[in-house]
Amino acid sequence: MAHEYAKIDDSTAVVTVGRELSSGGRNTVNELRDLCRRLAEEGRNRIILDFSRVRLCPSMAFGNIIILDKRLKEKDGGVAIAAPSSHVAKAARITGLTRSISSFDSVDEAVKAMERTGG
Repeated sequence: MAHEYAKIDDSTAVVTVGRELSSGGRNTVNELRDLCRRLAEEGRNRIILDFSRVRLCPSMAFGNIIILDKRLKEKDGGVAIAAPSSHVAKAARITGLTRSISSFDSVDEAVKAMERTGG
């Protein structure tokens, strides 16, 4: 699997997105989507996506992130992006992703923010 995760507490998980996502391969994007869905089904309603390994992000992945965020917000949670490269951060702004999903410079910042806000 291209992606790894760590459970922070009963409701929060950090997913380290694999660098293979940069290639835009459908399988890698689908693996990320499926992993996040599984974590949500296990009760993780706050998911932090660590993009520190990713140089570029296909738009299909952004679409999946928006859908995931909407589902998690229904459960008083949400998605945050951590440590995006300058290219990923720029694409997130251009596509409007950052209008609904917070972005942080580090995973630690994202975890602290989600603990404060609950989502």
